[in-house]
Amino acid sequence: MITLVVRPGPALTREQFLATHPPYSVALDGYVFGEPWLALEPDGPYRNFNHHETVDRSCTSATCEQARRAVILGFYDLFRTGGERVAALHVNDCDQDVCLSTWILMNPDRATEPLVRVVSQIVDLLDMSAGVFPMPHERDLRGQIRWVFEPYQRARPNLAGMTSAVMREVIRDVHHRLDAFAIGRAETAPLPGEYTRIGGGDGWVFAEVSHQTAREKMVASGVRAAVELFGRADERYLYTVWRRSEYVVKFPVREILAALNVAEGYAAVDRTGWGGADTVGGSPRARGSALAPAAVEAIVNTVIARSH
Repeated sequence: MITLVVRPGPALTREQFLATHPPYSVALDGYVFGEPWLALEPDGPYRNFNHHETVDRSCTSATCEQARRAVILGFYDLFRTGGERVAALHVNDCDQDVCLSTWILMNPDRATEPLVRVVSQIVDLLDMSAGVFPMPHERDLRGQIRWVFEPYQRARPNLAGMTSAVMREVIRDVHHRLDAFAIGRAETAPLPGEYTRIGGGDGWVFAEVSHQTAREKMVASGVRAAVELFGRADERYLYTVWRRSEYVVKFPVREILAALNVAEGYAAVDRTGWGGADTVGGSPRARGSALAPAAVEAIVNTVIARSH
């Protein structure tokens, strides 16, 4: 039996996961802090698929592609008891990578299908590059993939405080659309999203965005690094910090995240606070940030000035 457990909140440590979750548990895309790993315990295996912290982001596959390759290479030969596939999939978010990873692990016999490979590889490239990797695919295909993940895009501004029930509903809706995409029956969605510049500094832009795909328009206009404000409620704010790649050296994402953590009262590296990889990160999962935009802008500019 393959089950899905949705628990919004900060990431667990490896030790916490192993101590509190049963064998055959699988952590996906930031449910457990740190690099991917496989643990073979006496009572059964555990797996962490992740590509956020402590990895070279542009050289590490997104969670969906890690999961797809694992299934093809025999994941369910190990995650099996009594001749039956067994896995409890644990997530704390409902973004594109989570939705696709869970769909693949819940539909393992379809992992090699051509359109599943296509969507997984596209999400892999976009996720590892903070959504800015140039896509040579035809316009209709990009529109279909936007349509697949539209339920998450609609929900994204309300992530702070989102309940497990709502997250599960988003994942379910995306799964239904993946079912349609995989058999060639996807609809298409236009490229939505606008951004309004609200600040910035040397080599970066601070923007409020109406949709995640506004980032494509930012990159097309020449933006190479940015902080995005994409949601706010009750004096809590949702931010994403990104640069096009690690080659944009004057926008040190890890150092920026560390400084924002300290300003908010966390340790510089804290699995419950601001986090991410070397090219993209964001405000604390589930809760958002108490730092107002003016404070975030000042901290980012201080870090950049110091790093120069």
